[in-house]
Formats: sequence, C-alpha cells, structure tokens
Amino acid sequence: MKTKTTSRIRILGVIALLAGINIFAAAQTYTTFDADPHATLPHRIDSSGRIVGNTFSASQVYGGFVRNTDGSIVLINVPAAISTDFVTFSISGQVAGTYSDSSYAQHGFSGPVGGPYTTFDVAGAKSTSVSGANSAGQTVGIWMDSAGTWHGFLRSATGSVTNLNAPGASTTTPGAINTSGQVAGVFTDASGVQHGFLRSSTGSYTTFNFPTGSSGVFVSMNDPGQVAGSYRTTDAVYHGFLRDTNGTFTSFTLPGTQTLVNDINQGGSIVGQYGPYRKPHHGFLRRPDGTTVILDYPGATLTTSGDCINQTGTIAGHYQISTTNTVDHGFIVTGVH
Repeated sequence: MKTKTTSRIRILGVIALLAGINIFAAAQTYTTFDADPHATLPHRIDSSGRIVGNTFSASQVYGGFVRNTDGSIVLINVPAAISTDFVTFSISGQVAGTYSDSSYAQHGFSGPVGGPYTTFDVAGAKSTSVSGANSAGQTVGIWMDSAGTWHGFLRSATGSVTNLNAPGASTTTPGAINTSGQVAGVFTDASGVQHGFLRSSTGSYTTFNFPTGSSGVFVSMNDPGQVAGSYRTTDAVYHGFLRDTNGTFTSFTLPGTQTLVNDINQGGSIVGQYGPYRKPHHGFLRRPDGTTVILDYPGATLTTSGDCINQTGTIAGHYQISTTNTVDHGFIVTGVH
C-alpha cells in the first residue's frame, strides 16, 4: 500500500463562468492510496471514511477491496471466483457484490468484509449481478432468465427475493437502493426507449422520462430520494441530471462535452468527471445550489474522477498521471466546499 498526502490551495473568491456554470475556488487536501499497484477504483465511501471499490491486476482480473480509516487495506476474495466484478457496502461491517466463476457466469455475494461470504443466485437465473445495497442488508441488481431477458431483483437480508419489473418494461435495471428501501433504476419499454423509475419500499412505482432519444443511462440515489446520474443524447454526448424529490428534473453539462455522474450524497452534492471523448478528464463536485468545484489531483494531467462522496463531504476517486503513466490510483480529497 502507498500513501502520500498533498495539499492544494485554490485562490479563494475567484469566480469563472464556464458554459453557464460558476466554478468557485476551494482549498483541497488530497491523499493518494493503492489497493493494487496496477489499478485502484473506489466505488463508495461511508460516513466514517471507509472506502470500498475494485482493483484491476496485472493479469487484467478485477478484485475487491475495503480501505479502512487507518489506511489499511482488506482485499475481497470470494472462493471459486475468477474475478470480483463489483463490491459495495452493505449492513454494518459487511459488503455485497458480484463475482464471476470459471465459466464466466456471474453470481451475487454478501458477508463480513474479511469473509466468509454467502453466495446467491436468483432462482432460474443464468446470471445474477448486484448493483447496490443498503445498511439494512438489502441488495438490488439484475438477473437474466433462460430467454436472455434481464429483470431486476430485490433481495432481503434474510435471502428472500422479489422480482422487480417496472410497469411497461421489457427490461428493468435497478441501480441503487437507499436506507428506507427505495429503489432507483432504469427500464426499457417495448419500443426500446429508456425511462427512469423509483420503487417505494411498499412496491409502488413512479416513472420519469429523459430527453427524447436518450440512452446509456446510469443512476445513483440518496436517502431523501434524490436521483442523480447521466444520460446520452443522440449526438453521443453524456449529460448529468438531478431528479429532485418533488419530481423536478434538471440537466447539467460541464465544459468539454462529456459529463458523467458517479454519486450523490445525503445533502444533494454530486460528484463525477467531465471532459472530451478523449482524455484529459477532470473531476467535479456539483453543490446543491448548482455551482461546481473542479477536482484535479496535483500533477495528474490525464484523468481525475470523483467517484463517491459521503455525508461529511469527503470525496474518493481515482486519477491517472499522464499518457505515459496510465495506472489508476485512488485518492481521498477533503476541504472541498
């Protein structure tokens, strides 16, 4: 493991107007870390500052990790797995995720950070993939039936499974579940059009639309029920969005063509990355008032991405230094306001 702390002071009070978005200065303190020397990709950061995410080895195999607040790393190794494709926090002290077996079929798993893990599949599934979990031990994800159709699922902490199929959906893809059991995701209708959905803890659905022709949608959600994510328009440009709890849908696009949203915290702050089709990419924090702070790891000229943000505003992400040094390193940044 490698740790190094770097401070970066932005000039306070400077305001730049870029594509209609105010970029305010802020003091930022960065800490870098590596769960694997080849690639470290954070996925979630909890209120204490623990980070869960993926590694990518020299042999191009995905693994999982948890970084504790003291900087120690615990690797996630599911027995019989050839790769750990996704991992996130679940009930206190536990993780949940997806792994692939030697036949490249995907399965779900959950358990204590250091194991042992319980593996599971939706009944009749050719593939089961977890996309989110909450502190009650509920997990959501997708599963493929024998005809090759994708459905959503909700699995309780005790292992019971509820199939999730949004009204009018040909495929349903849950992306997140919050503490109260609300599920957010995307479904595709019979005409191939993608829509967003919210499912309440009692099973009722609320659907919403993206701009005409949109595709490639990704969603995240916080405990109040705000949904944030990205969608791609017909000109192949990704835009960020926020759907507020009152149903208001707001799109936003940062300079440089592509705006990719990765996470939203309980206060409505959003993190992600933006830039052209080809790098360099910059990270960003979008405040609840719509103003934006740029995130650039000191010395990184290729990529900085804000991957996740917790309740206190601490952000975790990854960066690449240059075209001659494309290793993904993890980072934590504080002091972003």
